[in-house]
Amino acid sequence: MIIRHAQEGDAEQLQSFDVEGPTAWLDEVSEIVLGLLVWRSDPHAASRDRQVIVAVDGARVIGVTAHERIGGRHGPVWEHHRYLMVTAVQADQQRTGPARLLIESTFADLRASGCESVDWLVRPRNRSSIQFSRNVFPEADETQPPEDHPYVSFARAL
Repeated sequence: MIIRHAQEGDAEQLQSFDVEGPTAWLDEVSEIVLGLLVWRSDPHAASRDRQVIVAVDGARVIGVTAHERIGGRHGPVWEHHRYLMVTAVQADQQRTGPARLLIESTFADLRASGCESVDWLVRPRNRSSIQFSRNVFPEADETQPPEDHPYVSFARAL
């Protein structure tokens, strides 16, 4: 498996990315994955340094994650704090290790570039993602603040 920045040539595979399941949160994940290359290229968000990272096995994209600098809608952007937008793995590769490798590699790169923390949100009914976050990042702060409803918020210092 190779972990690298997404390229324009990955667009077709991201368009057909299969996270499986007819649940609201997986529909949301699928929608996010479909738009990642456009999201990354938004000229109005250049200061957020949006990154899309893929895990590739052979020629197949089997996992994807995306993150950006945290900032207010019209306020400052914090250079050393990131928001993890999404992490997704192809349905037939779930629970086989790509998500963990993708996230750990991404976090290591962020730490090496001076990042101090990463925040992410998970739907409470998405038990697999909640358990993944708790298992892989047991030291992460987990809260459910009212402004993030219906999500659980995780924050991890790097």
